[in-house]
Amino acid sequence: MASPREVEILRELFDNIGSLIGLQDISFERVEPPDDSVDFAARLSIGGKELNLVGEVKTVGEPWAIRPTIHHLREYRQLHPEHTPLLVTPFIGPQGRELCKENGIGYIDLSGNCFLEGNGIYVDKVAERNRFREPKRAKALFSDKASLVVRAVLERVSQPHGVRELSRQLRVSPAWTSQVLSALVKARYAARANRETYVSRPSELLRDWAESYDFLRRNDVYPFFCESPTPQDLIARIASLESTAIMKYALTLHAGASLVAPFAEFHEVHVYVDPSVRRSDTERLWMEALDLEKVDRGGNIYLVRPYYKQSVFYGVRQVNGVSVVSDIQLYVDLYNFPMRGREQAEHLMRERLSYLTNPGSQQ
Repeated sequence: MASPREVEILRELFDNIGSLIGLQDISFERVEPPDDSVDFAARLSIGGKELNLVGEVKTVGEPWAIRPTIHHLREYRQLHPEHTPLLVTPFIGPQGRELCKENGIGYIDLSGNCFLEGNGIYVDKVAERNRFREPKRAKALFSDKASLVVRAVLERVSQPHGVRELSRQLRVSPAWTSQVLSALVKARYAARANRETYVSRPSELLRDWAESYDFLRRNDVYPFFCESPTPQDLIARIASLESTAIMKYALTLHAGASLVAPFAEFHEVHVYVDPSVRRSDTERLWMEALDLEKVDRGGNIYLVRPYYKQSVFYGVRQVNGVSVVSDIQLYVDLYNFPMRGREQAEHLMRERLSYLTNPGSQQ
């Protein structure tokens, strides 16, 4: 049964089909579907040409949310090849649109993105602006606590994962671990065999996570200025400090990437700090240790209180005397970062995370 929100999305689609597609001389009428395994069926007429559509409605258009629906529509098309499958959602981003096209699935979102192809009809319309508030992320996938499980399975993609072993390793309950693994299977990032879970699409899992996350929006970032000629010199000064002087920390973004897979030039150092310590105490320690000056803008070092409070330090390692977040966290942080972040993230994927695209190569 469709949820109230799905019913509302479908109503808006039928009421505003002309403006959403970008054409006015069209007919769009609801018809009976071949069976009840899809949300709706419709007949679209444009310029005397008709397209029989069967559709599924999703309240979230991100890749992790629509992947099972795309799989269902592909299977439906094999049973009913005379119908063109269509995904309807409030907003579908670039990766989701690419995923639909790769699988031969049409889409229309309520923000104005549209792709339809069949029977002489071809519409490909892009409207990047999302008209709708950002939806809550699926707690079973990319939330703080759940990401512990995601990090662990991405770290060892060539191995099977059992619930009890994984829960002991991560110190979370077996019930929670099982819930997250089930969500990964449902989203078709993973598969099950002999009561163990295998990650089947690791690179897609990481990219979808990164696309749904924004470093600057998710974290609390505070600028400071340090009298230091280069960011490399600033990193060296951090390496020289006693650990008790600044407590738990880890470099991220370009500063962290420069120590494991250098690529892009950078001028700022971003440092995750311990979220369990009061902000005032953390700032005092760092200001005293590095003689920092608090600024409103123009900083060259940023203390970051993490959104991922429980999991951001998972996989932290020492590189040249400084703590650096895991390659997984680096990639997620960099992916949507505005200053050459995507370039650095893709370089990191090639240099450090290539095992995700070829799991058999993992050592």
